[in-house]
Amino acid sequence: MTRSRPALELKGRMLPITRVRVLEADPAAIRTQIAEMARQMPQAVKGMAVVIDSDIDADLPGLLALLREVGIQPLAVSDGPLAAAARAAGLPVVSKDSGKAAPAPARPAAAPPAAVAAVRRPARVVADPIRSGQQVYAEDCDLIVLNTVSPGAEVIADGCIHVYGKLAGRALAGVKGDESARVFCRKLDAELIAIAGIYAVAEQIKAGPVNEPAQAWLDGGRLKIEAHKI
Repeated sequence: MTRSRPALELKGRMLPITRVRVLEADPAAIRTQIAEMARQMPQAVKGMAVVIDSDIDADLPGLLALLREVGIQPLAVSDGPLAAAARAAGLPVVSKDSGKAAPAPARPAAAPPAAVAAVRRPARVVADPIRSGQQVYAEDCDLIVLNTVSPGAEVIADGCIHVYGKLAGRALAGVKGDESARVFCRKLDAELIAIAGIYAVAEQIKAGPVNEPAQAWLDGGRLKIEAHKI
């Protein structure tokens, strides 16, 4: 019997994925920080898709259990000290640099065609306030919000994010891996800021220029948030 319709359909869609970088192998410290994240921003944590990255050995099964306990969904582990444990746990291992599957041993192949440069679209401009529960995504462009981003709201962009009001929700810039992306806002009180998967949560953000004009960017792979007039 011949089927008239395919059984599967594949559609490309870039979803925000957060990188969880293990800095200390102390299970108690990890448990405390994950519990605090879940307490501070339960809406953001629930269902958050993450890739685990580490340059040190750590208890991966224990970390996976802690993340899943609060609703975080581990998708993969970056190649490195946790790779063997990841494979044993049934998780894929991806390249640190690209987020793609770690390559198999090299074999002769024809030279790939020249890469096609990504098309950058004009910035997406949103004039209305972005209210709790709303999500706005600017695909292949910057996002400019002329109003406020309320707690519980989320703004996402493949490029930079500019908020010309109060940023009280979550802002994720460079979600396709653009580490040159930045987040600017006129008044900072965010629940989460992320650039290319590297993020800071409310507790970390409040140590900086709260309720002031600010910008966030990556410096050597670390997220920096400082006062900045816009």
